Amino acid sequence: MKLITNTDSLKKEFKRLVKQYRNFQWAMAWASAGNELFVELIENRCKINKITVGIHFYQTHPDFIKEFIDDENVRFIEQPDGTFHPKVYLFSNEKKDWELLIGSANFTASAFTKNTEVCALVNAKDNNAEEVYQSTLQIIDSSFDQAKIFSESDWENYNTIWNIQQSKIQSLSGQYGSAKDKPKPAYKIALQTKSWNDYIDEIYDEGKSIIKRRIRVIEIAKELFQSVRHFKELDDNERKFIAGLPTNLKHTISGAEDWAFFGSMKGAGKFSKLINDNSDLISKALDEIPISGHIEKTNYDSFLEYFTEALPGNYLATSTRLLAMKRPDIFVCYDSKNNDALCRDFEINKSGMNHERYWNEIILRINDCEWYQKPTPTNAMERKISLARSAFLDSLYYEG
Repeated sequence: MKLITNTDSLKKEFKRLVKQYRNFQWAMAWASAGNELFVELIENRCKINKITVGIHFYQTHPDFIKEFIDDENVRFIEQPDGTFHPKVYLFSNEKKDWELLIGSANFTASAFTKNTEVCALVNAKDNNAEEVYQSTLQIIDSSFDQAKIFSESDWENYNTIWNIQQSKIQSLSGQYGSAKDKPKPAYKIALQTKSWNDYIDEIYDEGKSIIKRRIRVIEIAKELFQSVRHFKELDDNERKFIAGLPTNLKHTISGAEDWAFFGSMKGAGKFSKLINDNSDLISKALDEIPISGHIEKTNYDSFLEYFTEALPGNYLATSTRLLAMKRPDIFVCYDSKNNDALCRDFEINKSGMNHERYWNEIILRINDCEWYQKPTPTNAMERKISLARSAFLDSLYYEG
């Protein structure tokens, strides 16, 4: 028996086993595709006798499943009682010529490149080899019998839900997207563990008179969006108010003079022209964000598709101003007056911030914050703040 404790040795042994043996019988919790071991498996798929893969927690990549649609030798455990969690790889030529790799490693790229894994390599000459062999076969066979062959429709349904679940999986792992900087664990970031009481106390530091004015801006924006079906149906001054541009709306709506709260876009010339010209693309972008209910990444991506067609480039401040006005419960305007402090407290790198990172590293982090998840307002003002609690981060981080 041999103990394997590093990924280089694990990969080396696995490649040797794939080449040396004619018969693969495996059972593993998760699998991924696109890595070099997956490529070797496909090149040697004629050797597959029985492979059973779990799909619990949507950790198995759809590309792996797709490769084995309608394959009778590769099956998937759908929803077991508990979690299907073995990592057993039996390689054999005949009954007395076999090796077994067993331990913590799933058939994933991470397991063979960067994870900390420990596996034991057992062969037919080891003590109690026959007992180990028979027990392993029993586990593999029973797993295989419980599993099912995936059809094209099974894969399509799984792929749909897998895509939906990815943001949850990333946030649970602390990754929040594909940032190059190694993320700090969420429990060590003060902003994410801050309670509602601490959050609201910091909001109050701005002064209640300012807070009331901020609330009024949120209320006006909501009233404007609810008054029409499409952004383009608002008049010039109403659109400018939403967009954070100088407006004469104060002559007809009390409180509209504070249009610059939550991000002034006064210096954004190209954006200003689009708003003045009543861009159909900007209106279509905002149509993709529902006025209430859950916001999916697909909503955000659809918004960006129209917005960036209208204004190509990395115009985060202007796009997030619009988003924060339509859904202040979800979005915060990310601009030059608050991004230094916001990135500092989330402990993320401001350099290279773009729309994808904004969603993954800011919005998903906000969603996981204690103060965001569990608001406990005690009065009318706090209730109004709670309905715009993402946008109100500007109150905490504005440096002007």
